[in-house]
Parts: sequence; structure tokens; C-alpha cells
Amino acid sequence: MFTKVNSKVVSVDIGQTGPVIARRGAMLFYTGQVLFQPHQIAGAGGGGFGGGGFGAMAGRALAGEHESTMIAQGNGVVHYGFRGIEVQIVDLGAVGGVLRVEASRLLVYSSGLQASVVSVASQGGGGGGGGGLLGSLRSAAAGAMTGQGMFTTQLSGAGTAVLLGHGGVFDLAVTPDKPVVVDPQAYVAGGGQLNTTLRSAMSWRNVGRSGGEAMQLECTGQGVVFVQASEEKL
Repeated sequence: MFTKVNSKVVSVDIGQTGPVIARRGAMLFYTGQVLFQPHQIAGAGGGGFGGGGFGAMAGRALAGEHESTMIAQGNGVVHYGFRGIEVQIVDLGAVGGVLRVEASRLLVYSSGLQASVVSVASQGGGGGGGGGLLGSLRSAAAGAMTGQGMFTTQLSGAGTAVLLGHGGVFDLAVTPDKPVVVDPQAYVAGGGQLNTTLRSAMSWRNVGRSGGEAMQLECTGQGVVFVQASEEKL
């Protein structure tokens, strides 16, 4: 569906593939008759966290972490890229039909994919805070220290997505007998039936006094984890 023009740019003929959804500001140029309109991922409005207190906090965090998106429709070829960062094309069929990706690392994807914003805690760990709203809030402290947030974008179905990664993105297989542990700031996405658990290699009172290796993201289950060759943030 997407064609890699070079290591930092992809193109797509939406007249053949149908509409695509991309982060705002990712379109570089296009030919043909293409219409761009604002688009919102399901759950990204923060409307499910009404009232004050913890609910309002979660709503503000969700709104802050969600990337604005645009849907491109019509008949033409569109080229996408972002800040000269390397791109990686992922076929969801090759990763079990499910991909959870850091919102800032998602460049563009097929509109036929089902997209939603889910809490990090629902990935089976996050910060070890359990499920639900309270679990997400407990994960927030860990997310602030590691560069990860409380929420992530989930794509599911048949289609293709394009990821962003400083220095390039590579994939690592995860199996029940072979977990993978990555630096949280190098983590880009996870595909398949993965559980992610944030763990500390030192006592919590010393977090922030040493390098990033003090915090580690353990990926278990069956699937693929995508890692960038850098700890640089977007």
C-alpha cells in the first residue's frame, strides 16, 4: 500500500488504496485531486473522563498526548514524512492484526484500520499499577520518568501503518520463552499479543539519579516489539 521513496519518505496512491490517515503536518506534497480533512481517533477527545480530580487529570493527559490527524481522500499520490525522521512500514497482518504504537511515532496508516486510544495500563502492566483509571494514573508517574505517557494508540484489522524512529526502526520477536527488555525511550510499538511491564533496576528513591537503563520495559507474550536506534524523543 505505502511505497518507501527513501529512508524518510513514503508515498501512497489513494486512488487505488482508498483514504489514509496521517498526523497533522506530515504531508510533504501531492499530485492529483486530494481533499484533506481533520480526523479524530476514537477515544481521543478525553470525553470519557469527566468531572474533576483524577478524571479531569486523565482527560487532560489524554488530550495532551494525542496527535492531531488528517484524513486524505480523493484521487492522487500523496508523499508523507516528518522532520527528516526514518520511516518503517508495518503490515498488521504480519504482527497478528494488532499494533500498539506511541502516538508521536505514528506517521500514517490505512483508514480501514480500527484505531482507538487506550491506556498504557491496559497493555498488561504499564507501570504495574493495575487496570482501569487508577491503574492509568499510577502509570503516569512512571511515564513521566521514562518518556512514555499514560495512553497509546491501538490499530487493529487488516492494513498497513508507517512508524517513525530516530536512526531507523528494527523489530524483535517476542515469544513466551523469550521476553525482550527495552529502554522505554527507544520503544516505538508492539504488535501481537504482548504484555508490557515497566520495571526498575534500582530503588524508586534513586530514580533520576542515574542513566535511562535504570528503568526498563519488559515485553512478554507472543508478538513483535519495534525499537528505534536512539533514545531521542519527538
